[in-house]
Amino acid sequence: MRVDPYLYFDGDCAAAFRFYAGLLGCTAPVLMPYGDDPTCAGGVAVAPDRIMHGCIDIDGGFLMGSDVPPGTPLPRAPHAFVSLGVDSDADAERIFAALAERGEIRAPMAETFFAHRFGMVVDRFRTGWMVLRSKPC
Repeated sequence: MRVDPYLYFDGDCAAAFRFYAGLLGCTAPVLMPYGDDPTCAGGVAVAPDRIMHGCIDIDGGFLMGSDVPPGTPLPRAPHAFVSLGVDSDADAERIFAALAERGEIRAPMAETFFAHRFGMVVDRFRTGWMVLRSKPC
């Protein structure tokens, strides 16, 4: 069994996934716009450039998401928090700082009873992230 987070955006899924893939050192994301859906009449979608499905492979796990169709309300952000476990304090600090740029820090990066480094941030795309370097259980 695997758990893969699925995120919703309001028109900026492609930009968010390109940023996340670059930040995390992944290959380019798979981005499937609504306009490529063969079931749409004549291949024309209401919002052909919005992303119907996006996916980033992160070491065999997947971060997935899409844009909501126009007129569909997006729930108040964040729509989910993605917990990102890293292997070093340096990675935790670097990734947290990049996500916090033009975002909102909900819990500053710090040592906790359960992690060497832990922080929560809502990035500029309104996605919630928990970045942590865990302590041994």
